[in-house]
Amino acid sequence: MTARGSIIGWSAGSGILLGLFLDAAILGVWMVASNVLPALHQRPVPRWLAVLGGFALVALPIATGILGYLEGRLKLD
Repeated sequence: MTARGSIIGWSAGSGILLGLFLDAAILGVWMVASNVLPALHQRPVPRWLAVLGGFALVALPIATGILGYLEGRLKLD
């Protein structure tokens, strides 16, 4: 792997890792909030909102990976 490819790869990988950390933080905040505010936990979540939340958990690491890739490209210019 060339130095250029390595820089881009590491930048994209760090972006994906950042997205996974953000996912964990979002889930942690939701769990703490649902324990502190019982009304959040007992209310049923509509199916469309659950699907949207799942999509957001998948899209966040992808989006941060793309931003990391773009950051790597900027480092090389």
